[in-house]
Amino acid sequence: MANDVELLRAWRGGDNEAGNELVRRNFMSVYRFFVNKASEDVDDLIQRTFLACVEGRDRLRDDTSLKAYILGIARNQLLMHMRRRERRETSYEPDDLSVAAVYGSPSRVLADREEERLLLQALRQIPVDLQTIVELYYWEQLPVGEIAGILEVPSGTVKSRLFRARDAVREALAAMDVPARLQSTTIDGLEHWARALRANLGGDAGPGRLSS
Repeated sequence: MANDVELLRAWRGGDNEAGNELVRRNFMSVYRFFVNKASEDVDDLIQRTFLACVEGRDRLRDDTSLKAYILGIARNQLLMHMRRRERRETSYEPDDLSVAAVYGSPSRVLADREEERLLLQALRQIPVDLQTIVELYYWEQLPVGEIAGILEVPSGTVKSRLFRARDAVREALAAMDVPARLQSTTIDGLEHWARALRANLGGDAGPGRLSS
C-alpha cells in the first residue's frame, strides 16, 4: 500500500485517484477538527479545506506530515470563516475569542457521558487556539512539534498553552455552574474524557472525492 508521500507524488503528477485516497485517509481528522467548532458549516468547511489542499499541493514538502499540513489549512479556513461571520475587517485573533462567541451553542453534542458533554461545551468557551491544541493533542495524537507548525508558534508555546487550556476549561466549567463534583471529575480525567470523545466524533458523513 502506498504511503502518503508516494500518494502525494502521484497526486502531483495528475493522479486524481491518489488524491482521493489521501482525502479518505484524512477526512475524519478534518471532520473532527470542525465538528465541535462550526458544526452547522462542517460540510462547507471540509470542502473548502480539501480544495485549498488541491490548489496548494505543490507547496507541500515531502518531509512534512500530510495530516499536519491539511489541519493547518483547516485552521486557516476556520479563522477566515469566523471573520466573515463576524463581518470583521481585521484578523480574527485565535488566542482571544472562542467559537462559542461566534457560533453560540452547538446544534448537537456527541457524547455518551456527562463529563464528555461538559468537556465539549467547555472547549467551545475557551480561546479557539487553546481548544485546537487540546483537540489536536488528544484526538489526533499529534506531537507537539506538528501542532506548533499548525498554529505557527514555537513548540514551547504549545506546551505552555496545554497547561493554560486545562485552567481555561476549569474556569469555563465554573462559569457554566457545573456542580463541583462534575467539575472535579471532568478536569481530573480530562485526558481520559478527551480521548473517549474521539470515538463519538466519527459522524455519519462519508468522505468525498476531489474534483479534477
